[in-house]
Amino acid sequence: MRSFVGILFIVLLAACVHNKSVQVSGRVETGMTRDSVISFDVNGTSYEFKLDNKYFFSGKIPLEKGVYARVYRPNSFDVYLSPGEDLEVNIVRNTVSPQFKGTLSAINNYLREQGRTMSYLPYEVYQLGEEEFIQRMQDMLNMNILLLEAKNLGDDFTNKERERIRYKIALQAVGYPSMHQVPDSVKYEPGIAFTDFITGFDFNNEELLSFPFYRQFLLNYFYYYRGKNMSGRRLVNYILNNVTNLKVRDFLLSEVVYVYFAQNGLKDSDYLLSVCWNEVSDTSKLVKVRQLVDRWRKLSAGATAPNILLTDASGKDVQLKDMRGKYLYICVLTPSFGTMGEEKETTVWKELVEEYKEKNIRFLTFATDEEAFSRVKNIPGEHFLLKDPDFYRSYMITNSPRFILINPDGRITDADASKPSGSMKLLLQNIGL
Repeated sequence: MRSFVGILFIVLLAACVHNKSVQVSGRVETGMTRDSVISFDVNGTSYEFKLDNKYFFSGKIPLEKGVYARVYRPNSFDVYLSPGEDLEVNIVRNTVSPQFKGTLSAINNYLREQGRTMSYLPYEVYQLGEEEFIQRMQDMLNMNILLLEAKNLGDDFTNKERERIRYKIALQAVGYPSMHQVPDSVKYEPGIAFTDFITGFDFNNEELLSFPFYRQFLLNYFYYYRGKNMSGRRLVNYILNNVTNLKVRDFLLSEVVYVYFAQNGLKDSDYLLSVCWNEVSDTSKLVKVRQLVDRWRKLSAGATAPNILLTDASGKDVQLKDMRGKYLYICVLTPSFGTMGEEKETTVWKELVEEYKEKNIRFLTFATDEEAFSRVKNIPGEHFLLKDPDFYRSYMITNSPRFILINPDGRITDADASKPSGSMKLLLQNIGL
């Protein structure tokens, strides 16, 4: 009797262990014969499985409950994993879509089809009137939920997927104010239909933080929609006052501060960093913010400008460090189009070049690609093609056009200088030009 109980205990223990992991396997034809892996990203943790010489892989991923995961190499796509289940993933070389087998195949075949049908909205949809646009979003939401429920994929997955659908629709909808075009004489302000629809979603649900669409929706709502015209300080205070869930607040503060620093440099840095250190509990997120700040500090006023390789208009290779001796006002042009953004910036740039032609300053444009380089002939100044792949990282370029001012000693005056129509002329006067 004791031996029977012992055996039963071992069997039950094995079942419990099995039910806390998911078996993944399959074949991925990468075309590479060495160091090939397939990677599953589960809640920020990466699980890599090496492919054998015939491209097969097999392994287990520890799980407490069902979760969405992202698969990388050679393609990237979403899958759903659940403890106690198995999923076989097969990818034929030079094909886009994976094939699924196993107990999770029905769910993942559904997700594959959803990836095809719930693509991002075309530009034309955002040009609908507000009420018509919101009705389109509501119809899409209802239709996709009906299709989901008709699949009978189990209560656990269906409940999670219903929320995932809602926040994918919400993510698409929150872009309406920025994507909706109106005549220059009219300023669009979101009305009741848009506001009621967007605020009907939950901004304090930590259970949904595992959903990429939910995280992106939160970031887009607070940073790009609500915070569009806010300073970094005011935006952080808005989050502190309106987000009550500590984990959601933790996520938003770290992400918003990171994006703000990435796009604006170290403006308001002391206050924003103090909020992060006091409010954000996730040390990995704090490290990420700190690393970004350290990179910006290398571009602080007085720091040596990172050297880069360029090609001038005659095709000769030159280095930035060889241009010392004069101030350098640099415009990093928009890719492909080779512009300074709005036409007025080009106009004021031309005026500055003419006004300061006898001064100790050079006006340079940096094109990031051949097409942009071919379009700058009508812009006065000296033109260069960037040849250094590390330029964007070295100078923290996240958007363009971007303006940089370097002094005659090759040291940074302002790594994120004013555009020509802003306070640039005042800055030039303050440095004695």
